[in-house]
Amino acid sequence: MRAYRKLATFRGVGLGDILPPQQPDWWERQDGVSLDEFYRNAISQGLTYHQEQNRGFLPAGLVEEIRALSQPPIPWDVELAKWFDHYFSPLEKIRSYARASRRQSSTPDIPRPRWVSHEGAEEGRTFAVVLDTSGSMDSKLLGMALGAIASYSLSRDVPLVRVVFCDAIMYDQGYMSPEVIADRITVKGRGGTILQPAIDLLEQAEDFPRNGPLLIITDGYCDRLKVHREHAYILPKGNHLPFVPRGPVFRI
Repeated sequence: MRAYRKLATFRGVGLGDILPPQQPDWWERQDGVSLDEFYRNAISQGLTYHQEQNRGFLPAGLVEEIRALSQPPIPWDVELAKWFDHYFSPLEKIRSYARASRRQSSTPDIPRPRWVSHEGAEEGRTFAVVLDTSGSMDSKLLGMALGAIASYSLSRDVPLVRVVFCDAIMYDQGYMSPEVIADRITVKGRGGTILQPAIDLLEQAEDFPRNGPLLIITDGYCDRLKVHREHAYILPKGNHLPFVPRGPVFRI
């Protein structure tokens, strides 16, 4: 009887005081928070209350750690931009008299140099995209990833991108300009998921630079991959790879 009395609430036996009944999908509606997020919120609120009520001084290292935990996570597009900056530094331009500047049309008799890039600076300035086009891939994910790749390629002066579609078999699209990727691209596949042949093709291709990085876009429902060069993954938020990745993972 003591055990039954302890299990009983103010609403009765078997009824909760906080969660309403007959809603088994409450935890699946993103209304709750994870345990780590709850702890971070509690620590940041405690620091705010402590400072507002002037309860004394705290160690500077502790305050810095709490403020660092309170910062929102870096968006995936910012992380992807840093990844592009690591491999594709901005091209330095020089002044050359080989091409006259058109800004001095009022004084055509005075030669004016023009800012141009180094000859051959764009050679080998490319990367490859392995796109998972299986039936489980979301079209919204494909559009966001390809749009970000096209915009960053244009901003980093990447003239061409090697694109390979892959579901049960691979479809090598060759080199494509960022403008074509941003405008309209026909995705082939929508079948199974086997990505390793596409990676082997790029690693053994003679027309692809040996130091060219790979960007693999998948939903995580793939086989175990073996990549022997610099690479990164783009995954939907909440999905995981079936293995421990060696390269960075950007979650959309």
